[in-house]
Amino acid sequence: MRSLPKLVCAACVLVCGCLPLRSQVQPVPIPGGDLIPPFGLFNQFLPGVGAGFDGLDADPHGITNFRGLVALGYTNGTATDNAGKTYNVITDIRVYQGDYVGAVANGGAGRTKSARAHGTFVEI
Repeated sequence: MRSLPKLVCAACVLVCGCLPLRSQVQPVPIPGGDLIPPFGLFNQFLPGVGAGFDGLDADPHGITNFRGLVALGYTNGTATDNAGKTYNVITDIRVYQGDYVGAVANGGAGRTKSARAHGTFVEI
């Protein structure tokens, strides 16, 4: 019975840590992007050369109203699981740091209002 308060406390910390902060400013994704079958609209462009890419001048931003630095990297290779099965692995990693105008929750039913913020984001 002594461990019950510790368990309840740990559960509360876990739940509270998973909830977004009420005043947190969420970045707003860009309108449009690439259509990737069978997944649908992907709110990103894929800068690069070759099939499936949008050219070297494609915008790497995935956030609307963003001013700052963007780093982008693609990796391509193979991975092997414990059973010896090989998988092809392709990643698109983007890091953003700067100022942006995002959205803050403003009441119920998904209402939001615009707010300025500064942040660092990583997309994998």
